[in-house]
Amino acid sequence: MAEDQLKAQAQGTGQRRRRRRRGSAPAPTPRPGQVTSATSVPVPATPKKRGQKRAAGEPRIGVGCIVLRGDEILLVRERGRWSLPKGGLEVGELVQDGARRETFEETGLVVELRDLAFIVEFQAQTWGHHLQFFYTGREVGGTLQPRDPDRDVQEARFVPIRQLREFIRFRPRLVALETWLRERRPRHFVFNLDREPAMLRKRRRVGEDGVVVPIPEPEGDGEPDL
Repeated sequence: MAEDQLKAQAQGTGQRRRRRRRGSAPAPTPRPGQVTSATSVPVPATPKKRGQKRAAGEPRIGVGCIVLRGDEILLVRERGRWSLPKGGLEVGELVQDGARRETFEETGLVVELRDLAFIVEFQAQTWGHHLQFFYTGREVGGTLQPRDPDRDVQEARFVPIRQLREFIRFRPRLVALETWLRERRPRHFVFNLDREPAMLRKRRRVGEDGVVVPIPEPEGDGEPDL
């Protein structure tokens, strides 16, 4: 029953996304003092008070899940990048419902959420402000096969935890995940990616002739993709 509900929810999500792509652009918001053609009435400018701060931009909300099988962890390859199953929260959707839906869409597995693992918050001029919630999950059904309505996910598989750094290079994701795997308690991580690196340095090794050569990286390493 839970799998049927998630399938219907995933189908509805894809239809909403397609309608948004096909729909017309929203009407522009008139600027203060601008005369609109429909009413020909100028929009009054909001008076500014001394010391008044600008309204903060709303963060983009992301939700995801950590699913373990023994010493392996579930990862997905989306647009060439490896990460945890995750995605953006839909309008009016509860955080935990979004985490279950995204996990099902990207992996095909139905999960039962348990505890909040961690919150990752990061910002950068190029990406904006992101706030992401990750929960632990237990498999209760489904088949390991992506069901992404946008077809952005190419693969879902369990990989050894010891090989995480061979797949994930986005620092906010990896630091939070590795810390949780060690401590197994919820934490809130904050990163300012305009002041600190977003990616791990590419790994290197010393060859037989003493020459340092880079180790090949998995395909794609950019973030975020919500």
